[in-house]
Amino acid sequence: MKVTIEFDLPEGQAIPKAEDILRLTSPDWLLDAWHYTDVQENNPWLTEDQSREMLEMIGKRRDCNIGINWEMIDAIVDNYYPQPDEEEE
Repeated sequence: MKVTIEFDLPEGQAIPKAEDILRLTSPDWLLDAWHYTDVQENNPWLTEDQSREMLEMIGKRRDCNIGINWEMIDAIVDNYYPQPDEEEE
């Protein structure tokens, strides 16, 4: 079967490979997806750009035996963008 899929990509985003699209749609694959807003969920002081940067770092540093989890995300964010101290009133 042949299927044509059309979608708009943000400027500068690479065109996905056909193999990657097949993985997304195949029942034979399980993919665990994280979005930059997931990173911001526990770390609301991060900007969109910082959250995207952290997502990239998380992808590079993930351990295939552990996967990606909240502890890992928070540890990496803490290393690069620790939560700012709240000013005392």
